Amino acid sequence: MFFIFTNSKNVYSLERKEILFISSYNPNFISFNDQINGIVDSLGEDINLRTEYMDSKITDNESNERDFYNLLKYNISTYEKYDSIIVGDDEALEFAIKYRDDIFKDIPIVFLGVEDTKLIQDSLKYNLVSGVRELESLGANIELIAKLHKNVKNIYIITEDLEILDRSIESLEEGFYTKQGLNINTIVTKNMCIDEFKEKLSTLDEDDGIITFYPNNFKNNYWIGHEDVTRLIKQYTNNAPIYSILGYNINNGSIGGKVINHYNQGKKAGEIVKAILEGKDAKKLYIDKDNANEYVFDYHTMKEFNIKKRDLPEGSIIINDPIAYILNHKELSLSILLFVFGLISIIFVLIFYIRYKIKYQKELLCVINESNEVNRLKSYFISNITHELRTPITVITSVMQLTKSNKHDEDFILKVNNAKIIDDNCNRLLRLINNIIDIDKYKYGNMTLNLEKVNIVELSESVVTSILPYVKARNLEVIFDTTDEEIIMNIDCNKIERVLLNLLSNAIKFSNKEGTIRVNLIKNNNMLRIEVEDNGIGIKEDNLHKIFDKFVQLDSTMTRKNEGSGIGLSIVKSFVELHNGNISVESKINEGTIFKVDLPIVTEEIEYKEYSEDEIINKSKLELSDIYM
Repeated sequence: MFFIFTNSKNVYSLERKEILFISSYNPNFISFNDQINGIVDSLGEDINLRTEYMDSKITDNESNERDFYNLLKYNISTYEKYDSIIVGDDEALEFAIKYRDDIFKDIPIVFLGVEDTKLIQDSLKYNLVSGVRELESLGANIELIAKLHKNVKNIYIITEDLEILDRSIESLEEGFYTKQGLNINTIVTKNMCIDEFKEKLSTLDEDDGIITFYPNNFKNNYWIGHEDVTRLIKQYTNNAPIYSILGYNINNGSIGGKVINHYNQGKKAGEIVKAILEGKDAKKLYIDKDNANEYVFDYHTMKEFNIKKRDLPEGSIIINDPIAYILNHKELSLSILLFVFGLISIIFVLIFYIRYKIKYQKELLCVINESNEVNRLKSYFISNITHELRTPITVITSVMQLTKSNKHDEDFILKVNNAKIIDDNCNRLLRLINNIIDIDKYKYGNMTLNLEKVNIVELSESVVTSILPYVKARNLEVIFDTTDEEIIMNIDCNKIERVLLNLLSNAIKFSNKEGTIRVNLIKNNNMLRIEVEDNGIGIKEDNLHKIFDKFVQLDSTMTRKNEGSGIGLSIVKSFVELHNGNISVESKINEGTIFKVDLPIVTEEIEYKEYSEDEIINKSKLELSDIYM
């Protein structure tokens, strides 16, 4: 039974033309949509396009042809008068010419997709008949391979039937193959099974070019679609360049080539219809040879074979070309670009926000940790100060209670030892109070210098001399040395004395038995360096950076062995900085510690100060009051 399908596509206008398109096949045929789209785009909106399908691939006999003829004749004679007939492929043109004088008389007939040369020649003998020939661009693709792949020596044309290939070979000029300098071979698929085909493909490599020429049918009527057969060739050959005579398989491994373009055929067929309806000569409108074909290439496969755009024929179409896509879709590309830019901007903002948040959280955590550390040090300081205050007060109170006791001799209160104990602990209390007051003054910027011009060498030597009783009591040795016997400079004597006494006090406390304490004065241009060095227990490297912080006692074991409030070195640093000086420390565990005080030598005109050694001795007792002899 012969199946007839009808479809109408109406586009209305004031002078609408009635056009009948007869397809040799059915709507599912690979070229149908391209042909229809080309026709419609060419004719525009002033047509009413009706489509009839012969479906000749399924049914091909006289009975079915007669049924199709009767249906068309009835419709045309009863209902519709067509301005033009467009026929697609050979079978539809053969039908239209056969019944030209019967049902299509005086109606322009335009064909496309027709390959049979004799059929075309016979058709063009009729009046108002023209069209577009379909011819494979075999020669153009061979020339492309010769130009773009200098290493290729052999070309394999893969086809299902040599008879189909012969019509394209006939169109080539004599001696064409010899002119190209290539060996032309054929692989006929209808004589091979799939496994034999794969085995043959595996022998081809980069020195062999391939042209696919309808290689769809295999032995035992096995059929493979255009896209699948191209993938198969790509998979089993070793980097061989593949070219095509159809555009449907370019995106599946084929580089491309000069290909049959059914959309272009439909568009040119529509243009011929318009020209005939405008009164132009149909014979002059005929498009012969492969002039309706186009050069089409795949961008990705071109890159694989290092083919440059400049090497392609002029007017070539490159699919999957990102630059061409952007240029052809400017609005869409701009929208995508703006979207991507906006997205990147948002990402950057989020990154900066997250980094800022992390930084803020770290800073906040540092502040919290610092606050906790300050609170811890304050708590420790209060505890330590309480101990420092309680100890001398307890001692003084105990001595006083003993002096009042009736059990003791009345001369007890006059004993020198008891008086010295009370005196030492009073000094200790006074020193602690002075330190607390000085810390507070420096913190709020209320501390000032009382500058006096002195010989700092004599001053330092007197200070060292004043501590000798404490040094001997601990079985230590102290050595004083200087580069100059006289260094006159302006200083606050009281504060520098306290600096030296604090450093010497620490050296005495933390020196080992029979250790040595060295005090060196070194003059270098306009700077004076005072070094206080011991060979005692030393300080851990991790603790050196915080040794001058307030309230810091580095070792609880030291605190138990040696008295102290933990603010002495902080005060020393404050006094040195008031003189525009600097203090630093170097230390190694169990080797010793050296404190370096650098002071600028300033000699402004002020009155020279003579100082009392007794006064220095008293200050030594005060500053070293927490060292028991």
